[in-house]
Amino acid sequence: MLRCNTRRGRAPADNSDVLAMFRLVYSGEGATEPLVDDSSLTKEQKWQLLFDRNWGSLAPGSKTKWLVYLRKWKKWIDDHVEQPEGYLVFPSSKVSAFLSHILADCTASSSKDPHGAVKSARKALRHLRACQAGIPDDEAKFPSQPYIAGVTSRAKTATTEARQCEEADPSCSASTLSNEEYASLLDAAMRFPDKQVGLCVAAMVSCGLAAGFRSDDLQDTRYFMELICSVPAEPLPMQILALASNAGKANQDAQMTYAALANHRQPHLDCLAYLSQLVLYQINVSKLPLLALIYQNNMSWRSYRMFFRDPSMATSKQTYYDLSTMLMKVAATMPDTLVKTKVMHLMRCSGTVSLAAAACSMDVLRVWGRWVRSEGVVGKSYLPKSPLSALPATGVLAGFGNNFMTNHAFGRGTVAVPVAWIDALVPHARVILQAVRLRNRTRTGKADFSGQHCVESTLYLAETFWQSSPFMLQRYGLGWWALQLPAVCFIVGSSSFRQFEQQVMKAELEWNARPLSPQMTEAFDKISKQVCSLSEQIAHLQLSVNGMMQPVHSQTAANLSMPTASSSNTQARAATSPRIELEAQVGLSSGLSSVHEAVDEWFTGLHGFPAPPLLCEQAIQRGQRLSKKAIDNLSRRRHLPLRIQALATDRCWPLKKALAVYELVMQRHSLSLAELRDAVRLSSPVRHPDAKGGKPAQSQHVNRSPGLPLISISQFAVWVQKATDDIASMSISW
Repeated sequence: MLRCNTRRGRAPADNSDVLAMFRLVYSGEGATEPLVDDSSLTKEQKWQLLFDRNWGSLAPGSKTKWLVYLRKWKKWIDDHVEQPEGYLVFPSSKVSAFLSHILADCTASSSKDPHGAVKSARKALRHLRACQAGIPDDEAKFPSQPYIAGVTSRAKTATTEARQCEEADPSCSASTLSNEEYASLLDAAMRFPDKQVGLCVAAMVSCGLAAGFRSDDLQDTRYFMELICSVPAEPLPMQILALASNAGKANQDAQMTYAALANHRQPHLDCLAYLSQLVLYQINVSKLPLLALIYQNNMSWRSYRMFFRDPSMATSKQTYYDLSTMLMKVAATMPDTLVKTKVMHLMRCSGTVSLAAAACSMDVLRVWGRWVRSEGVVGKSYLPKSPLSALPATGVLAGFGNNFMTNHAFGRGTVAVPVAWIDALVPHARVILQAVRLRNRTRTGKADFSGQHCVESTLYLAETFWQSSPFMLQRYGLGWWALQLPAVCFIVGSSSFRQFEQQVMKAELEWNARPLSPQMTEAFDKISKQVCSLSEQIAHLQLSVNGMMQPVHSQTAANLSMPTASSSNTQARAATSPRIELEAQVGLSSGLSSVHEAVDEWFTGLHGFPAPPLLCEQAIQRGQRLSKKAIDNLSRRRHLPLRIQALATDRCWPLKKALAVYELVMQRHSLSLAELRDAVRLSSPVRHPDAKGGKPAQSQHVNRSPGLPLISISQFAVWVQKATDDIASMSISW
């Protein structure tokens, strides 16, 4: 459960009653001289200058926060008419009584930060008091007044007690995402029914973590993209995509600052892949007229935001509520509940901790997080204007470690994408780019170099889209949104795409197996030998399992995904302690979210563990007894992959085609993986040949979350048959 700070929601549109309090004047005992006209300024002009300094110059997010407390101040005064001087922030005893009221509310609501609330309320009143003329000078610094200081001390004590109570969460990861949580959140976003929301969250989370964006940065991120020249890394040059922004609460001078994004080593964590999904969805599905406006030299394209909930809101700055609501809706669909103390600051915290864990220096952290603005001219004017100033952080967060300049290699980046495929996603983009370049070079019309960079970046993102497409298909199957585009569906079903897919997969395997440094040559030779024998090992291991799975046909074995070299090393070590390894796997399947992962887990192993049947067989051969918990867990997990294997064998289909049937059922009827497994287990149980019984339990129902309709086994069988017929009728070559 993500905890959203409701104080940062939408402020009321009409704040005239609150702003009227800024014009109040104290005229009682000890009042100072009020504002008067003189030869230089009128009293109205003097007040306006004070108002601009103490209120008008605040960032929108700060104003929203202070308005919440100023409304509380107004309501408290209305409820306590006996308090002197009305809405004036005077005397200090009245202010301390209001702060005590704030402290009591926080204590009653079990807040973990009463001191923060009291401090914020005090700051809001300070802004109000600075514009209220006539208040005695000794009241100007009311935080140091004895009564107010006493409330502040009590608030500190209350905060300490709240954080030390038994209900306090001692988790060290309450404000950060682990790698598993990060990947699971991205998967939930890509599978979210509302594709605009899901793709927006996937791009927002991945780019926010890679660039360290604050919430205010994400709310106003526009299509200011620029593809920087390749960084001369080895063995593959690093392409940097810079996102420019001149907004944000930390950028009061509205200077243009840049954040760098790069392709991740792992395709399912690549922020540019998710950004390409979002941009191309908005161009092709949401019909954002971005490229057309650039071609027409219409500067209104610069008003389009990148992250928005609805296309009608694309030209206005988003609110904290808009983005946080989308993120929480997606997080609610994750297989495992995500309990965090932050929402929109979650990505920035996670990126910071990841960099610190990779031993990045504090200087690199300051530049990456744009905390360097306090370092004089260098921090304010020079470093923020170059996306390469935090290049070490970019390399680390892209998965290449501190020595990214010598080991930057990912296979999919080496495979060329046909130009026709790119043009199918962004028609006329190359023509628009040539026209804009010519216009900028000849100065015929208003120069728009940012528009030129945007078109160039869009073409690069289209290339990234195709390079990551085999992994998107593998991970999300028929639920991948891009298949609704006729051009993409036609290309994916072609023989040229099958060749392209094989090239990408082969390149990814080869480049990931390359030595990361000259000192690893010997280790690479060992890995290469292991990779060469993996196919034979997989077939042998599957055939060796007695009773836990059926014999694997050679054609079926050829269709299985090939594991990495690290998994074969784990399989070799598993012989020493099969029971320990198997017991460690109990409950692990709750972290899976797709049918493909469930099949891979059973046949080849996941998360560094060997395949469960292999461990079970080794335990039996050693005379070791498995716990009831481990046996039940194995029983729940084996039915789905074996049913898919049986379907492929019965119909002489490739395994991927049979797998697509159950992916389609899962997507159509919004089933979780656990619900799908339960339905398969009840409808067509795969039993040991010597076991008694074996009739499907047609009268049973699938266990579902409270509030969701029950699914009968007969209904599920109809769904499977319908999906099987639909897959069989497809002309896609598997």
